[in-house]
Amino acid sequence: MSESDVKIYVSKKELNKAADLSNAFNNVIAHRANGNIDKAKALGSILGTVTPTGDEGLVVAVKEHLAPKYFAPDILYQIKVLLVFACETLLQIECPCEVVSTTAIASMYEVIQKNSPGFYSNISNGAAFTFYYLAIQKGGDLSAHIGEAFAMLCSVKNKEGFVEAGKTVWNLAVDIISKEIEKADFENI
Repeated sequence: MSESDVKIYVSKKELNKAADLSNAFNNVIAHRANGNIDKAKALGSILGTVTPTGDEGLVVAVKEHLAPKYFAPDILYQIKVLLVFACETLLQIECPCEVVSTTAIASMYEVIQKNSPGFYSNISNGAAFTFYYLAIQKGGDLSAHIGEAFAMLCSVKNKEGFVEAGKTVWNLAVDIISKEIEKADFENI
């Protein structure tokens, strides 16, 4: 058997994987070149400071819209979880591509982990995001479903006030986070 008789077989699946990898690599290079990666890191750093209270960071001013009963430590914790979920969700939806959203999300979590390691550990291992993802999958009135999940996570599933509070937090967060993403001024490729 001569060398010319030997045939090398590469499956279509392997070729597709190689092409996908090449496209992903080129995508990263293009987004680095146009500044989107740096913008995503900066945006993630800002979103990593999201807070429902305080004078520093990205403040979602829920105090102006919610009654004092919603500022008990356990409820405030759930508000913070919902804010982080809103950040992650909107980054996935509004960023121009997956590499940009993933970069921003990673940067956001780096800041959260640095500033609040206990909170980061809780949300990393917690189930709250699962309930919010299920709420999104229901379709229909998204803020109402998010409000219901929020009330359930606050252990007050049948309390309409908590559903409304969750809706309010979500809607305020969407508005503020969307504006921050818009300010990042990502370039489309």
